[in-house]
Parts: sequence; structure tokens; C-alpha cells
Amino acid sequence: MLNYLYLPGALLAVVAFLAINGLAAWLGAVYLLLGLLFGWFLISVYLSLIKTPQASLILFSALFQLSFLLFSFWLVVSNETLIASGIVLGVNLFFIKELVFDYQKRRTILKKKLFNNVEISDRLLLGYLVGFIFLVALLTALVIL
Repeated sequence: MLNYLYLPGALLAVVAFLAINGLAAWLGAVYLLLGLLFGWFLISVYLSLIKTPQASLILFSALFQLSFLLFSFWLVVSNETLIASGIVLGVNLFFIKELVFDYQKRRTILKKKLFNNVEISDRLLLGYLVGFIFLVALLTALVIL
């Protein structure tokens, strides 16, 4: 279900971008939408091409996701390119989709993937999930503004 919500979410981000920046920024909105779609497509195709569980475990570890989120903030703040901002935002939104799906369906597997087989409580896992979603929402606000 979350796969079907991505395109309306991307369109909502573009509409918010146009509402804040005005209709004269329509080309920037197109760049942002293309970046979002390309980032989502890029990470989903990459994950479908690799068949080794070690590579996917690295991508879905908490250390990699937080490092990539830190890189995303640096890229958005230091760069004015909406395509690059859209690509890293699309990848982070893909991570959110995977985190929420795994939290709902496969919570024990998510704990092992995120924290490298360290036993953690459900409250800590929920705190990580909510914090990651909040930081990606803040990143989205930075891109739109």
C-alpha cells in the first residue's frame, strides 16, 4: 500500500513547493518531481538487482541510514539543485516506506537489520522510526522552502 502512496506524496510535495514559491517556479517543481521519482526508482532498482543479503543489510542498517540522512541534509543545505535534493529525498522516503512496512509486518527482522543483531526494545525501535520520519519531514521542509 505504501508503494501506491508515493506518487500522491510526491505530487503533494510539488504542489506545496508551487504554493510556497509561486507558479513562476514551475520548472523547479518539475526538477523536484523528477528527482523524487528518480531517487525512488534508483534505490528500488538497485535493491532488486543485488541479490546478496549482505549488501541489503548494509543499506538497511541504522548507521547507514543516519549517515545518508546527514549527507542528505548537507546536500540540501549546501546545494541549490532541486534534482539532487529530490534524489536524496526520494531515497530517504524509500527508507521510510521500508521501515514502516517492516515495523508493521516483520518487527523482529527489522530489529536485527537495523541494529546488527543487538537486542533492543520495541520502544527504542519505535523511537528510531518516529525520529527518522521526523528528520525526513524536516529535510522535506528544507527542500520545499
